[in-house]
Amino acid sequence: MQDDLTPERREKLPKAPLDISLPDPKGALLLQDLQRRLARVEAENAQLRRVIESQRSDEEGYRSLYNDTPVMLHSIDRNGLLLGVSNYWVEVLGYQREEVIGRKSTDFLTEESRRYAEEVVLPEFFRTGFCRNVHYQMVKKSGELLDVLLVASGERGPQGELLRSFAVMTDVTEWKAAEKALKESEERYRMIVETSQEGILAVDAEGRVSYANRQFAEMLGLEVGDVVGRLFLEFVDGCLHDEIAAKMKSREKGLSEHYETILLRNGGSRMWASVSAIPVKGPSGDFTGAFAMVSDITKRKQAAEEIEVLHTHLSARACEMELANEELEAFSYTVSHDLRRPLTAINGFSQVLLELYGPGMDPQCREYVREILNGSIRMNHLIDTLINFSRRSVGESVREEVEITGLVEELYAELKRAEPQRNVSLLVQPGVRGVADAHLLRVVLDNLLGNAWKYSAKKELSEIAFGTIDHQGKTAYFVRDNGAGFDMALGDLLFKPFQRLHDARDFEGTGIGLASVQRIIQRHGGQIWAESEPGKGATFYFTLG
Repeated sequence: MQDDLTPERREKLPKAPLDISLPDPKGALLLQDLQRRLARVEAENAQLRRVIESQRSDEEGYRSLYNDTPVMLHSIDRNGLLLGVSNYWVEVLGYQREEVIGRKSTDFLTEESRRYAEEVVLPEFFRTGFCRNVHYQMVKKSGELLDVLLVASGERGPQGELLRSFAVMTDVTEWKAAEKALKESEERYRMIVETSQEGILAVDAEGRVSYANRQFAEMLGLEVGDVVGRLFLEFVDGCLHDEIAAKMKSREKGLSEHYETILLRNGGSRMWASVSAIPVKGPSGDFTGAFAMVSDITKRKQAAEEIEVLHTHLSARACEMELANEELEAFSYTVSHDLRRPLTAINGFSQVLLELYGPGMDPQCREYVREILNGSIRMNHLIDTLINFSRRSVGESVREEVEITGLVEELYAELKRAEPQRNVSLLVQPGVRGVADAHLLRVVLDNLLGNAWKYSAKKELSEIAFGTIDHQGKTAYFVRDNGAGFDMALGDLLFKPFQRLHDARDFEGTGIGLASVQRIIQRHGGQIWAESEPGKGATFYFTLG
């Protein structure tokens, strides 16, 4: 019932039933009925006032809750215009309430979200009256983007028409950023796994392959789809099934393991594989499978086998060398004792013949005896050379720092004393030092300086030089002369025993010197080589390792 009484009229109404005395009984009944009706009206008015006050209080409470709740709320009419927004809504987006009321809710979305709302979300919402977990990107007044999830429901009129909607938005910007970072991390991980040169796979609790990267499949000559879903043991050599099954069982006990096994390639060929496996547990700690990295070590295994074979061959070769050295020692003993004895006899008897019977001999016969004597002397010298050459190939060498400049000057002085009449110019680089076996280095320099002295003998002024150069980051020593030189086309013969590049009638020698020098340099881990032109001298270079 509608209450038409104003407060002023209500005050003028009697506060208690009027006491009207009428002599007419009928009038009295009418009066009583009127009083009862007035009392009922008053009670209904009081009840109505209480309802109105309650509704006013509820509306104020609702409005306070709507405006002050720390959640982004808004309501729109059927045209999509904003009817109301919560305080938190304007606070988060940075607007004043009067700037947004009456505007389209889609005005505050990014272009992509606006198109999605107008083409998909709003048509569906006006049809069904609700929508859930719609992802939008809103634009703050500052231009900053805000990711939200929207849930909305509609209020319908008596005819079922949609009057307005009520929407709640949750800020998921941080969650979206974390989701994006996680997705990027997963992409990076997937890229690393897929481009890895190692085979990577995962198996479930039953040992069935649940994931395999491209590299693992290619190791087996298969496609990834041919690997996933099959038992890992299917790819293991049959003779190793029990062993590998036991190793896989240990994963259920939480044990990680590294082992080597043999896998079967597509077509039946075998490959050696190195496997590193770890167990995988679920959220509740129960065993869910294993993760493994697999490397193809077939080439390494083959190389190891080849090294083992080479080691066996080297051991055999070492035994042969030891026997050869023993034979060489025996040979040296034979040469120095058994062969030298008859030579000594030939030499001695030849000298006796010349001393006792030389004057009376036929000149040609005397010349023959002299040839026998000279031949025995040359043979004796050759025996000494052979023994020295063999000894330089074996035995221990003791390395120490050697003052090489002083050693060169000492050897030159010995050559000068032997032939003081020679006109020789020596140029020596001062302060040259090196680490070598001093005795063996003396033999090297004695040979090289001796050759320079010998092969420059036919020059009016012999020029000999000693110094160093840088060769491939190492110090190279050289001995240079301006003597006869040689043809580089014959250079391969330089360091071979008994090979000579000049006529013995022009330059004496045995052909052993440079061969000995090369062996000594090789024992030091160095190199020796020469440069020359016929008639323009020669330069010999060597390093000491």
